[in-house]
Amino acid sequence: MTKRYKIILSILLPIICITSVCLSFLMPRTKAEQKTTTPQQIIAENTGASSASKTQKGGSIYVENGATYVMNGGTITGMTKTYGGAVYIEDGATFTMNAGTITGCKAKYGGAIYVASGGTCNINGGTITGNFAENAPAIYVENGAVLNVSENTIIEDNGYCVYVLVSKDTILVGGLSENNMFYYVDFGSYPQWYVGYSMNETLENWYNTSSPTSVKSYPIKSKMWEAYKYIDGDIYVRGLSDPYSASHTYQNGEALKSKDLVVWFKVAPIRWIVLNYEEYMRGTAKKIEALSYLAIASGVEFNNSTEDGNMWETSYMRNWLNEQFYNSAFTSEEKKVVVKTTIGNNITNDYGSSTSDSLERATEDNVYLLSYYEYVQITGEYDAKKRICSPTDFSLSNMCYKSVGAAYATATYPDGGACRQWTRSAGALDTWAIYFYGNGSIGNDRLSDVSYSNYGIRPALRISI
Repeated sequence: MTKRYKIILSILLPIICITSVCLSFLMPRTKAEQKTTTPQQIIAENTGASSASKTQKGGSIYVENGATYVMNGGTITGMTKTYGGAVYIEDGATFTMNAGTITGCKAKYGGAIYVASGGTCNINGGTITGNFAENAPAIYVENGAVLNVSENTIIEDNGYCVYVLVSKDTILVGGLSENNMFYYVDFGSYPQWYVGYSMNETLENWYNTSSPTSVKSYPIKSKMWEAYKYIDGDIYVRGLSDPYSASHTYQNGEALKSKDLVVWFKVAPIRWIVLNYEEYMRGTAKKIEALSYLAIASGVEFNNSTEDGNMWETSYMRNWLNEQFYNSAFTSEEKKVVVKTTIGNNITNDYGSSTSDSLERATEDNVYLLSYYEYVQITGEYDAKKRICSPTDFSLSNMCYKSVGAAYATATYPDGGACRQWTRSAGALDTWAIYFYGNGSIGNDRLSDVSYSNYGIRPALRISI
């Protein structure tokens, strides 16, 4: 992410859309736009800050009436308040930030900074990133307050506690030197990354001595991963490892835990590639179509047995995605912006034509897999590199098979580490479903038996803001 993605819409849009989940489009700016430092005068709702106690304001810095505070460096991180996760600026007070970092702070209003009416906030440099709020994830500005932002400031990747934030990044696909530019959203959350040997031991000792209460469950079929909030404020899941291969390694290079050994993973936001960004920006599409960047899960069969057939409508995979995954990955507020989508489906041995996804066999799903033909439309039939996908560490501990070598290089595993991935399309026989190999090429043979459970799962969905 570059310095181009700055503050204006991150401040204005959350305040205008104060009662809803809003979408901040962080678009590249011209140099002239980047140099704009006109104070922002914004009409905001009555947040209750004027009558709230000081204990609810400014997790690290509270600037009182008549006072001036200058921040010339250092880092403010992990602070939480109702008004201004890190900094609160009173009426008649002035806060100036020349350098330093504000990150990982949370609030109801103003994830990093809250500027009360009559207060002045000057941001001349430094970085404000990774902060969260229900309203204005970076800076909340009351009507009558003054905000000045210079071109030397980096304000990016600040989101909502329940949020959809569109950003752009360069993601390496297919190894070699090829880069593709993707727009993405971080939305929902799911267990993803192994905590490492030392933290695994720390969490297990804490679990055994503290007997914490589970805050959430993440089911993989009949197997349950329980989530706990640790003293650092993050959520971690605990369960028994079930790897496909003992030779696989986690992203940090450590070997996978052997089968039935306790392992912990950190719950993190799910990253989704926006498939229809240009259409959405032109207004020809009213909903965001998104595909998970990584294989977020594994260990789930397309169907429990070959006798159950290969139709998406009756598949176990469809049921799992729309029940177990949907209910564990999204909060009740996040579900409000997920749109139930009508998707077409094919019949056995008819998956490669423009008419294969027939609405005569349509289903309505909150979450689904892309079909073979949809992948071809998006990536091109012969552009297999764009379909390459890595599994999360959590997937690897739930039976996902990972291919290694130069042909399977990804941003997650530059030396190779991609997985096979399911589509929702019926295969050439009624016991087969279509999947892609780790190198992105099509697979349609006995290895795509519907009862296989070692393929990666890349959910797709639509979001309406």
